[in-house]
Amino acid sequence: MTEEKIVQQLHEYEKKIIKFLQNKKIASIEEIQKATKLNKDAVEKAVLWSKIKGVLEIKERSKDYLELTLEGEEYAINGLPEKRLLIAIEKGIANIEELKNRVSQFSIGLIWAKKNEWVQISDGKLALTPKGKEALFRKPKEELLINRLAKGRMRLEESDKEIAETLIKRGLVKIKSDVKRDVSLTDFGKQIAPKIKLGKEIGQLTVAVLKSGEWKKSLLRSYDITLPSPKTHPAKRHYMMQIIEYIRKIWIELGFKEMTGPLLDISFWNFDALFQPQDHPARDLADTFYMAKPEKGKLPADEIVQAVKATHENGWTCNSTGWGYKWDPELAKKCILRTHTTILSARTLAKLREDISNEALPAKYFSVGRVFRNETLDWKHLAEFYQTDGIVVDENTNFRHFLFYLKRFFSKLGFEKARFRPAYFPYTELSTEIEVWHPQHKTWLELGGAGLFRPEVVKPLLGKDIPVLAWGPGFDRIVMLNYQIKDIRELYWNDLKQLREAKVWLK
Repeated sequence: MTEEKIVQQLHEYEKKIIKFLQNKKIASIEEIQKATKLNKDAVEKAVLWSKIKGVLEIKERSKDYLELTLEGEEYAINGLPEKRLLIAIEKGIANIEELKNRVSQFSIGLIWAKKNEWVQISDGKLALTPKGKEALFRKPKEELLINRLAKGRMRLEESDKEIAETLIKRGLVKIKSDVKRDVSLTDFGKQIAPKIKLGKEIGQLTVAVLKSGEWKKSLLRSYDITLPSPKTHPAKRHYMMQIIEYIRKIWIELGFKEMTGPLLDISFWNFDALFQPQDHPARDLADTFYMAKPEKGKLPADEIVQAVKATHENGWTCNSTGWGYKWDPELAKKCILRTHTTILSARTLAKLREDISNEALPAKYFSVGRVFRNETLDWKHLAEFYQTDGIVVDENTNFRHFLFYLKRFFSKLGFEKARFRPAYFPYTELSTEIEVWHPQHKTWLELGGAGLFRPEVVKPLLGKDIPVLAWGPGFDRIVMLNYQIKDIRELYWNDLKQLREAKVWLK
């Protein structure tokens, strides 16, 4: 860029600073501020703009100072809690329970008194050690430094470094860095400084400026679009909500209707209706949140209940032997937080039973919702997360249709390659695990299970045995990879910085 072009693009604040520095080798921000009568923020911005253009250079001088925190200021007035504890013991108060009531911050004082070997404990009482008696009549180094800082901040000296580190760990002292910036012209700046003219500048042409002819007598400033601008964060929904809406849109475009239902439901719909035996490990408290209030709910129509009961006990009319145990309706009534959104698929099949006419079928449904598992919280497990389910109820459907729907769904999420591996699930047969290829990470990701509902699931709920495609992949892992999140707990943190900087979900 030519000298003339650079001069044209200089802001009037930059020009004032450059002209001031033309006859001065170096100046601080404060000196520039005083000479140009600009506020500090305007000076710092203008200096940064000129530095980017190669006109100015900035040198920083940093000094570290020690300051008391609010807690440190309190100790400067009232004394360290360990010293107050020594004084109380010296006055004859030895019982720990009594000391707790007499000495504020007793626990902190006891920790540091023991660490300094000032006290010893015996039979619930405290007694001073020889070191403790000595400490009564002298001020510890920590107390001396706090008293000095009470008069105002001070430079961190090498002799105070060890004591300061201890007080910083205790949260009584903090380090403040005082950064001073000195500004000077570069060789290029010295070269263009004589060509700069000060005068009234117009940065924006308005109707009034054009009509008055003011623009003829003023300097017109060019805009430099390469200069840094402040970050703007547009209003947007939480990225998890964006993704949920996007998934909802995919299924609706594929002709699916949405299934909804309660978060709190009974075990019947969550387990029994899906042909999961009542002694299955997944029902244990280790995996499921059972409710204390309400403890039990109401079972559905007796026709459905009896069909599910018979299917569990002897296979009913499903060409099956069932699970071979006595089914207990009281266990099925227990209230739980749903462990999967497949519970909505079971409820939907039962509703379709009421209208199994040709007009009701074929039927395609999806759901997106929260589910709950009694998991130990860590970087890859949560007690609640989101899942999307889908079912296709059609006498003419088959496994090929199933593969089409899921491949289409994942391609819309940005995964062109998907594969399906044989698997086992209690309520589907054929069963498959869904995996997609992540192009950036060059790896296959496992996202959930799918298959055709077994007759033991379909017939008791729907009233007749017809093919029902079903799937229930999770999408938390996709979101984590997309936003480069390593800890699954971050998905639901209300961290404003993270939310502002998170990109809008677009595929």
